[in-house]
Amino acid sequence: MANRFEKAAKEATQLTNKQLANELAMVSKLSRTSIIELLPKKADKKAFVALMEQVEADTTMDEKLTFLQDNIESVGSVALRVLKALV
Repeated sequence: MANRFEKAAKEATQLTNKQLANELAMVSKLSRTSIIELLPKKADKKAFVALMEQVEADTTMDEKLTFLQDNIESVGSVALRVLKALV
């Protein structure tokens, strides 16, 4: 027997992912559909947000590179997927 909240949880997850993709599309040059395809997991979208915040931050290039080095596990694959989509 399925959990009685399973359907509601799945629908809420899908809605949250769509809303997050909309927000990401507004701050990037990618469309909502592209973002959903490139970053299917919520963790990917969060990593993308962190990466974009760092790209747009008023910091030096050295600070940006340090962030990337320190967070390569979480943002590296997202950065490569986005770059691949832009090329």
